[in-house]
Amino acid sequence: MSKRRLVMKQLKRALFLIHRWLGIVMCAFFFLWFASGIVMMYVEYPELTRDERLISLPPLDLDSIKHSPYSVVESLNIPSVFSSVSLSSVQGRPAYHFGSPDSKTMIVFADTAEMFMGADREGALEEAVLSGFSSLESEPNYEGLIEIDQWTVTSSLNKHRPLHKVSLGDKKGTSLYISSLTGQVVRDTNRRERFWNWLGSTIHWIYPYQLRKHNALWRDVIVYLSILGLFSILTGTIIGLIRLRPAKKFKGTSASPYSGWMWWHHISGLLSVIFVSTFMFSGLMSMGPWGVFQSSSSAQEQISNYSGQSIFRLASMPQVPLSSQESNSPLKEVTWHHIDGVPYLVTHYENGDRNAVFNRADNEGKFDLVDLIKKAASLLLPDNRLLSVDLIDDFDDFYYARHNNFRPLPVFRARFDDGESTWYHIDSRTGLPISRVTDASRRERWLFNGLHSLDFQILWNRRPLWDFVVVLLSLAGMGFSATSIAVGLRYLRN
Repeated sequence: MSKRRLVMKQLKRALFLIHRWLGIVMCAFFFLWFASGIVMMYVEYPELTRDERLISLPPLDLDSIKHSPYSVVESLNIPSVFSSVSLSSVQGRPAYHFGSPDSKTMIVFADTAEMFMGADREGALEEAVLSGFSSLESEPNYEGLIEIDQWTVTSSLNKHRPLHKVSLGDKKGTSLYISSLTGQVVRDTNRRERFWNWLGSTIHWIYPYQLRKHNALWRDVIVYLSILGLFSILTGTIIGLIRLRPAKKFKGTSASPYSGWMWWHHISGLLSVIFVSTFMFSGLMSMGPWGVFQSSSSAQEQISNYSGQSIFRLASMPQVPLSSQESNSPLKEVTWHHIDGVPYLVTHYENGDRNAVFNRADNEGKFDLVDLIKKAASLLLPDNRLLSVDLIDDFDDFYYARHNNFRPLPVFRARFDDGESTWYHIDSRTGLPISRVTDASRRERWLFNGLHSLDFQILWNRRPLWDFVVVLLSLAGMGFSATSIAVGLRYLRN
């Protein structure tokens, strides 16, 4: 045997060994990923959505407000440099929330100008009773002060830890997590969500909190498992093509030399290789490995340009509306903002309505929100040309709602000629930037969302067509994975 043939034989043997053991390690992961993905189509990981948050907040008692944001800061003699200011109810009382540049929050009651020092056990129970989640059938039960559990592992809750956990004792089995800092509900779960998420997100994301709380380790586990999965698919595809004889069939009847489970594994693997490989690759992309989706510019800096005011000058801010008659729904929250240095506030209502309100004493009809948006849009990227500002009244491939994320319509889309082809979507009702689209986020949209969830508009806008396609492909992936498990178990037994 020539040296070249010997090397080729050794390489071929190594290829089969690598694929065999990678397949044995990865086959159960593949099966569980496809199965849990179907569950996640219909039951998402617990979160407090924008709508749920507004519903959970008690209505603002405007009549009890005795102090403005400026007066409470003056009376307490505290530093007045804030990155955000809002008003919402804490334990049934209106309270100002002052966010500092270092991401800390200070809360002061608007009725007495007293500082809120955080929620204790009794305060958490009171907030649970007052929240929109509570009903006549509820029997709240305090379950303790926790740092982290299975449903509160997300980093967005870090600033609220530790969390008070309160069970409402209702038919849904609702549990509320209440911030020890703000005294407000920050996460809700119910019995149905918890059950299906053990079979869905916990498996799909490899999300047990004992691992997930170590963020760097968890990311490495997902990335390297995905890479192993891709190598398993690659080696299997090479072997499958080498062993395939479509023209000269084995024993005159089959294009595959195998029988039984191996035959099913061989043929189903080749038939599903495109879907399985793109599913695994997009799963890897979900982690944004090696900075592949990182933008070269700062959205925070651009939005600061748009607002024209990085800190709040409380003395010039509009006052809280004396009534909430702008909507038939209860007023739940007020937030203060700037556009191009012009101060205004936004009122948020339980039904999702929101309105921009300028300082009526000084305005005298001078400011029009649409004009301000169009003028300030160019400030987002002041060194680049603003190509257009268009009013968008329908979703498209780069602006659409999924997983209960807040995506209002209509919005203004501001397009720029910078190196990243930046777009900004700006809420036409409030003037607030909703999302930014760059070349990096476009890559993420197609390489992760598009390939992993198949959320292409041609399918997504025609549900249940999307459901049918995704479930069918997932079942095909499960079937292929089942053949891998069967082949692997037989080899281990032998």
